[in-house]
Amino acid sequence: MAVLGKDMTFGLFFLNSVAPWKTDAEELRNGLDQIKLADELGFHSAWIAEHNARAYGVVSSTSVYLSAAAAMTKNIKLGSAVSRLPLHHPLQLAEDMALVDIISDGRLYLGVGKGYDKLEFDAYNIDFDERHEKYLESLDILTTALQNGRVNYSGKFYDIKDIPVYPRPVQNPRPPIFVMVSGNDASMVNAAKQGHSFVLGGIKNDDTKHKISLYREQAIASGLTHEYVEEAVARSGKLLFCFVAETTEQAQEDYRQGLEWYMSERDNRPTFGVISRERDIDYDSFLKSENTLVGSPEKVIKDIERYKEETGLNNIILWMNIGGQQHDKVVKSMKLFSEHVMPYFESKTLSAVEK
Repeated sequence: MAVLGKDMTFGLFFLNSVAPWKTDAEELRNGLDQIKLADELGFHSAWIAEHNARAYGVVSSTSVYLSAAAAMTKNIKLGSAVSRLPLHHPLQLAEDMALVDIISDGRLYLGVGKGYDKLEFDAYNIDFDERHEKYLESLDILTTALQNGRVNYSGKFYDIKDIPVYPRPVQNPRPPIFVMVSGNDASMVNAAKQGHSFVLGGIKNDDTKHKISLYREQAIASGLTHEYVEEAVARSGKLLFCFVAETTEQAQEDYRQGLEWYMSERDNRPTFGVISRERDIDYDSFLKSENTLVGSPEKVIKDIERYKEETGLNNIILWMNIGGQQHDKVVKSMKLFSEHVMPYFESKTLSAVEK
């Protein structure tokens, strides 16, 4: 059996989908209740997605929702997954996220991305084709604003002359920034050169291992210390589908309705390499994917062991509440995971150290 090296950490991902059986308010309140429970159960992090003009994701501002979560929790890390940089002014986003860091007393994880859905850009009259260039400028400004507190910047989209940024975040020198990576190697290389952590999705385990090796190589070549690079990797993780019930059959049945509704709504890109671009879903094939952890606690433990051995990552972000899952079933899944899966990996790590 592979030695884990450190305790595995488990986070939760929230897209906040409004399925036909839920209202907007019900789903958003359910999400906050689940984050509060996750804090009490010992989950490491909670990650909030940001979308607009789509029923499958109704949180249009991660900073607003994260502030509410911060006020309700004590220990759990709170992450944006992601704040879409081309849709925000970078100075205002820096100010808003610094507020979240203060309200949470230094628990903010800032995930950033460029956005992928043209409809969301069109809704705000923002040029979709300029998103890559705008993202790069925004990330530079955001990083400087959070770390240095004063910004001078001249670019294609932004001209900022010696502007102070308040309030200052609690974390020093700034909250960790995470780049979401699901496609080619370029995003991983850029994250490594900038010293940002990463969250992976949509790729297989062998590609995950490749990208982590590439990240270490590029980060060291960029002049970052080995210690810094390992800390950045240790914070990083992968996003996986997950649901737990007493039996594997029950977990698969409980997860199905929300997943299939979500996939019928989400017609603009495939998810995690297991759903086709035509939106067709073979549920049996989905359940066999290495990006899927759906089953009894015993099955999920075995699947996580395989993930750990094949990727070398210690962190997983679990997508339990997909497609507006029934709140009571999500709560049950969270409790089963915390009672049976988490302790297994904690005891394995302890045993490895003792030996």
